[in-house]
Amino acid sequence: MNTELSSKAERDTVRVLDVGCGEGHLMAFLQAGLTALNPGVAVEVHGFDVIDSSSNRSEFPVSTVDRLQSLLPIVPWNDRVQSISQHEAWPYPDQSFDLVVSNQVLEHVVRLPPFMMQLSRVLAPGGCSVHVFPLRNALCDGHVLMPLIHRVRGYEQRAAMACMWSRLGVGNGRTGNIRETAERISTYLHLGTTYRYFQEFVNEAKHVDMKISYRYTQELYQQKIAAVVGGKSLKSYRRSRRAVMDWITFCMLRHVSSVTLVFEK
Repeated sequence: MNTELSSKAERDTVRVLDVGCGEGHLMAFLQAGLTALNPGVAVEVHGFDVIDSSSNRSEFPVSTVDRLQSLLPIVPWNDRVQSISQHEAWPYPDQSFDLVVSNQVLEHVVRLPPFMMQLSRVLAPGGCSVHVFPLRNALCDGHVLMPLIHRVRGYEQRAAMACMWSRLGVGNGRTGNIRETAERISTYLHLGTTYRYFQEFVNEAKHVDMKISYRYTQELYQQKIAAVVGGKSLKSYRRSRRAVMDWITFCMLRHVSSVTLVFEK
């Protein structure tokens, strides 16, 4: 995000939106990090999440605000964290944000067209949104940690695959009763996830007149490797590189885990 913010250095204030902010970990990181790296810019990080998803969100947004207040008490978090229904429009005026970000959210979006319409609406001209999440190409679901199960569409078929992996000791959230575990996993994947291919995002981006790219996917994995081996983190990302190499890298890495998609107005 700092790479994108740096391209907007002429602005006195930069407003950032975290879509699906959850417990606020990313909000706190962005508010503190971007402010420290850009002392001449007033950074405002906002966030929202839906409260009628399949997960238990009864304590949101109070718990998130409390946590953020304990970390960065000088920020008016009560005004910056909001909750909505998944059927509501995002609670912000048009062209409100310079940057929009989400982490592990787009695989949970049931209806993509309304999401893209809201994203385009709240993003200011020249704005950019960065989203980290797994495509349908990924070999392993990142939530239940069972290979290929997210590619199976039928409930019973998913439950059967979950039974197989559970018997082999693969995956998380496993209990002693294999069948109950399988049904719980299949229900979660059926109600809580919608994995898509890259082309679906290309099509929806065209409908709302936004450009799409997969830049920063390579840096995402460089950062992951650095974290594992104890290497240095990247201070900046490359906004452009050779198109052919970028495409080849993306085609390979989208099968591994998450990718980074960037939408621009």
